[in-house]
Amino acid sequence: MLNEVNSRFSGRIAVATNDNILVAGHVGRCKAFLIYETDGSKIISKEIRENSYTHHSQNQDHTEEHHRKHGEGQGHGHQNLVEGLKDCGSIIFNHGGWRLIEDLKAHNIMPILTNEEIAENAVLKYIKGDLVISDENVCRGHQH
Repeated sequence: MLNEVNSRFSGRIAVATNDNILVAGHVGRCKAFLIYETDGSKIISKEIRENSYTHHSQNQDHTEEHHRKHGEGQGHGHQNLVEGLKDCGSIIFNHGGWRLIEDLKAHNIMPILTNEEIAENAVLKYIKGDLVISDENVCRGHQH
């Protein structure tokens, strides 16, 4: 089901990216985050933060054993990611696992899943209240 975000947002918005232009699909594997500072109507500044928060981004421990541990509930916290983005009120990305979504929400970081491809366009549409979000992009199984 597609929804539109209906409220303006001011503050910092993170966007998962692999090339500093496009919105990335998998937060854990993205290379960086574009951090946009906004005032509710426009972008004020932009910074790039390398993704040093997740093991996936560093190609570490992405084995079947690693996935099995996720299934057992071990090591599945997203504490490093939450800590690294704690100054952001929301994060825009394309696809994400339900555990990530719940962890972000629990730490007051609003996950925004969208099919919008260009990062800056996604942010501009978000702050105007015109960004179409896509709830069906939430992965319910483990293989996200």
